[in-house]
Amino acid sequence: MEEHPFDNDFRVTPQHVEQFQRDGFVKLSGFFNPNVVRTLLNRVEVEMSRAPDNFKSEFSRLKYDFETEKTDIYELIAQPYFRKALTALVQKDLFLTFELCFELEKNVSKGFPWHVGVQSFGYQVADEFGCTIWAALHPVRKSGQRGGMAYVPERVVSGRFIYDQIEPAIISTLEAKEQAGEKTTMDDYFAMRSGILNSPTMGEILKNHQVEDDFEPGDVLVFNKYVVHRSIMLEDGPLPKRAAFVMRFVEDGSHYDLQRARNLEYPAEKYGHKAFTRSHMEIGLPDGALLTDSEYFTDRDKRFVRCDLA
Repeated sequence: MEEHPFDNDFRVTPQHVEQFQRDGFVKLSGFFNPNVVRTLLNRVEVEMSRAPDNFKSEFSRLKYDFETEKTDIYELIAQPYFRKALTALVQKDLFLTFELCFELEKNVSKGFPWHVGVQSFGYQVADEFGCTIWAALHPVRKSGQRGGMAYVPERVVSGRFIYDQIEPAIISTLEAKEQAGEKTTMDDYFAMRSGILNSPTMGEILKNHQVEDDFEPGDVLVFNKYVVHRSIMLEDGPLPKRAAFVMRFVEDGSHYDLQRARNLEYPAEKYGHKAFTRSHMEIGLPDGALLTDSEYFTDRDKRFVRCDLA
C-alpha cells in the first residue's frame, strides 16, 4: 500500500509520557513531517487572510473557527502514527474540537500574557481532560529571535483553580458589584480575568519556573488545559513574522457545561464585547450532554483520535 504523504515514523517514548504526566506538557521533536508543515502553512495563510483586525494589540493576525474544509486535517489525525503517539502520550481517547492560528509580528505583537485556555475549554466540565497541540511553523530560537511560548510545569503551578474557582467567581463578583450600585466595565472583567496569573507576586513565581524551548517547523508542544503559559515576543532577527497552528482536543466522553459557557458569554452580553469566538454557545447542547453529540462539529466521526483505531 502506498505511503500517505502525512505519514511519519515518530514514536512516543516512555520519557515523553513521564514528562507529560509530571509537568502537563512535552515537546515532541519532528512530530510533523515537511509535507504536513507545508500543508499547515498554506491552511494558516488562507485562514489568516480572513482574520478580524480588532485583536492587533495581541497578535498581528489571529483566527478562531476555521472556515476552510478539513479534509487535510482529518487525514492527518487519521494517520496511525498520530493516533498511536497522541493516545499513548495522554492515555485517553480524544475528539478534535477546534483549529486556531496565531501570528506574531517582530517587535510589535505582545501575544497573550500568562493564562490557561479558558476560552477554548470553558464550555467543557472543568475536571474533564483537554489538551492542545501547538506547532510553530517558523523556527523559534530561545537564545535568538525567540517568538515562542513560556510554560510552567503543572507540578509547580497548576491552572486548575482558574477553571474550578476563579472564572465562576469573576462573574459572581461583577454581578454583586452591580447589585450594590457600582457600575462595572469590560475593563473590570478583563482585569479580573488576567489579574490573578499576572499579579506581581504570581508573575515572579511563574517567571522563575518557566520553560522555553527551541522549535523547528515540525516540532510541536502538547500541553493539557491546566498548564499556565504565555506568548513570547518575536524580537530582532531575520523573521518578520512567526505563525503557529493549534489544535484543541477534549477527552472522548466529555460533557457540555452550559453555565460555564454562559460565563464566557458574559462580557458580550453585558458590555457588548466582540470575542474571538462564540463557539462556546454555538455548540448548542443542553447542560451535561456529550460534546461529541453536537452538530456544531461537522464530520464528527472523523474527529476521533482513538487508540483502538490506531
